[in-house]
Amino acid sequence: MPTLPVDVVNRALDECGIGEIGDLGEGSPASNAATRIYVPTLRQLLSAAHWNFARKQNALILLADASATYISNTDVLSPWSYMYEWPVDCVHARFVPYTDGNVDTDGNLIAGSNLLSWTSPSPFLVASANRVNDPAGNWGDIEGHDPDQTRVILSNVIGASLVYTGMMQYPDAWDPLFEQGMVAVLSARLAMPLIEDKKFARVVRSDNIAIAREAINAARVRDGNEGWTVADHTPDWIRARTSGAAWYGGGYLYNSWLSMPFVEDAGGVF
Repeated sequence: MPTLPVDVVNRALDECGIGEIGDLGEGSPASNAATRIYVPTLRQLLSAAHWNFARKQNALILLADASATYISNTDVLSPWSYMYEWPVDCVHARFVPYTDGNVDTDGNLIAGSNLLSWTSPSPFLVASANRVNDPAGNWGDIEGHDPDQTRVILSNVIGASLVYTGMMQYPDAWDPLFEQGMVAVLSARLAMPLIEDKKFARVVRSDNIAIAREAINAARVRDGNEGWTVADHTPDWIRARTSGAAWYGGGYLYNSWLSMPFVEDAGGVF
């Protein structure tokens, strides 16, 4: 039997000492609370580490070319050369590899071309472009889209691809660390609204936050050890000393993982 989101939620409810639910749409207080937080928690946890099981790579769709060489649209944000569409299943961009520039007349990388410099990827930036989406369409099901804007990747690489963290909706595809972390974060976030004894709820929340932090930290260490040795993120104070104020923001070169917000008595973001 496949593992369903309701199974993950029921494991989280077990940690809270609350009876299981039959379906996320059954309308009970537990199912309603879980439905509100499940997808946002999944997105946040996927972005909190470079989980190897969620690593994807796909060619990007060219939306604009500042030089109008490959496409007539030229509305690329300065000083970048090319604007690409955000992949429909991307929750977090990691890096854009260099290519050898061997592309067709539409700017698409020709099959058999090489991706270069894996240890020193190309600069890129995540931004929003004034590309409207049909309000009556399915924009709500596509990562990075809303009726007024479209999330984009800005790059100076033609024929670019993106290495990213994908939206992994099926629990059977998760690795054990991620599954443990998901259950723990759900438990921590369900404790206060569902457990009547608020003192006990705080204990449950605190315990599960600790479990989630350990899972995320272990994944960050493990995934770093399984990849090449690089500095995924240069602290702002170092960057300021070596190069002055930076205009490019956090997406330049490698995009480090995002923080996972935890609310507890002591506060904290991990």
